[in-house]
Amino acid sequence: MDIERLATAEAFGSLGSEALKALVAHGTVRRLHDGDELFRRGDADRNLLYILSEGRVALSDGNGAITTCDAVSLLGLSSYFDDEPYSLTVTAIGSCQVIEIPLDAVRELEVRHPALADTLSHAIAERIRAGSTRAQSIATGVLSRPARGAMTTPLTFLRTDASLGEALRLMETRRIGSLGVLDEQDRLIGLATVASVAHASVIEGLPSDAPLIRAAASVPHITPDTPLWEAEEIQVREAVKHLVVMEGERPVGMLSQTNILDAVRAGHAIARHRVHHAGGMDDLRALVAEVPHVASDAREGSRDASRAVSLLSEYHLQLQRRCVELVLDELANRGLGPPPRPYALLVLGSLARQESLLNPDQDNAIIIADARPGEADSRPLDDDEQHWFETFTDLLNRRLDEIGYEWCRGDIMARNPYYRRCLMDWCRQIRHMAHYPNLKAARWSNIFLDFELLYGDATLVEALWREIFSVLGEHDRLLHFMAGDDAEGQAALGMFNRLVTSDREEGKGRVDVKRNGLRIIANGARIYALASGVRETNTVARLRGLRREGVLSADKVASVIAAHESLLDLLLTHQLAQHDGGHPPDKYIDPRNLDDMALQSLISSMRAIKRFQDRVQGVFGL
Repeated sequence: MDIERLATAEAFGSLGSEALKALVAHGTVRRLHDGDELFRRGDADRNLLYILSEGRVALSDGNGAITTCDAVSLLGLSSYFDDEPYSLTVTAIGSCQVIEIPLDAVRELEVRHPALADTLSHAIAERIRAGSTRAQSIATGVLSRPARGAMTTPLTFLRTDASLGEALRLMETRRIGSLGVLDEQDRLIGLATVASVAHASVIEGLPSDAPLIRAAASVPHITPDTPLWEAEEIQVREAVKHLVVMEGERPVGMLSQTNILDAVRAGHAIARHRVHHAGGMDDLRALVAEVPHVASDAREGSRDASRAVSLLSEYHLQLQRRCVELVLDELANRGLGPPPRPYALLVLGSLARQESLLNPDQDNAIIIADARPGEADSRPLDDDEQHWFETFTDLLNRRLDEIGYEWCRGDIMARNPYYRRCLMDWCRQIRHMAHYPNLKAARWSNIFLDFELLYGDATLVEALWREIFSVLGEHDRLLHFMAGDDAEGQAALGMFNRLVTSDREEGKGRVDVKRNGLRIIANGARIYALASGVRETNTVARLRGLRREGVLSADKVASVIAAHESLLDLLLTHQLAQHDGGHPPDKYIDPRNLDDMALQSLISSMRAIKRFQDRVQGVFGL
């Protein structure tokens, strides 16, 4: 068996020869002749994973759709992930060779060889993406517009005889991250970036006067009429941040990921303007009522569900910031005067992670500075200061409720003295829980340790985060209790990988994709991030940070992010449909209402979540 040839195949990613050799050692080689069937659609699974090592096969779904698959490929993955009957018929085209590997052996090897787990995670991510509702639709709205309206033009360039030093100075002067490299006939030779110039200088050891062409790399290009959604697909597929825009043979501009993001944000400029100029609570209440329309526009104009939800979350934050400003005006009109000390109003939970949907409730807190303005010594609040902050937070929570952000049922609000403290008291609380952890402290931490600034002094927020990372760096036992708290919720996947529906009265027969899906991902990402010093609070940003730090593999992160995107898109779509039907939004998805592809994507997402939770429990479990 040519292990080296198999190891270089895309299907096995970075699996490596050693793990692949162990996998193949458990297999049996089988020859197929033209027309032979490996398995038929509807057959019970045989508990085998197949490697197509030579030849080509046809895949038929029973509805007339036939595709082909060439070596080297994995077949029969549904048996491994879902324990379902085969969904395709696989037929040999000419002579083929497959390696049949018992699934029990695969599961055993997955524990001993993390690279194999990564390969299977990659396969899960592909299954999720293939079945997601977002993958089945072309973006509309902003992303349907042509690149010419978003690109940077003209293209900044240098000639091939320019030096590395010239390129770096030009990019620094103009504050750009890339430039074109053209020959004397204005033909594009390639693209030079800050990273490619740095690589040529530092890694390859080239002098600053070396020719720029040594740092120029070929990049995909598009036309001015290419829609933004297609350009973004190319950036993701090719793993590039910049695309050159070509008109015939002539480069006319550059389209970066930032250009696309700016175009999406510009589409929401009118909403931001209206919030900024809201004159009172009635105006804000009317703007809160427009949340579903903002959500719909964000979804139509975003390639990823996480971006759409981030835009929606930012709208919520803008509304709440404006509410704070109006409350401060109201206090001034009452004669209470300005704040007696610096403070930082915090948002907690999904809004801090920028993952809020149509109807977030209030989850907020406040950090009050330890010292008065102009004083260096810390001191407790006096009666007048206490009265000001009590009045402020009580009025703010009431006003937020009035405009449409309901009271938090758990009273996690700044008006609650437990969530209204000076910085030193917050630090003392964190230290106590880290030194004496228990499940109650863990539950509180899984709620509170997603916080970000809503309004006020950002230095107080960063000071508290520094204390948290410092304390947990020395006393990480609390993280293990947080993992224990997370283990109380399970992915909605039962025996034989069947979906598990809620037993709550309001959600019977439906899947709670928040409690039994998205929350598990958020919890795991939070625990890992706190353990690794990753400062981000957004779940996807945390996962990418963990990948950068080498804590989680690229394939593991890809599978978890794919599951997160799929569930987020499913839930946002569901809530918008509920709003259109005149029903209050909830978090329950009825699998009977999903088409086959969306259903398989949901099952694969839950499988990815279960694997991620198993990983978290294996590392941090009590």
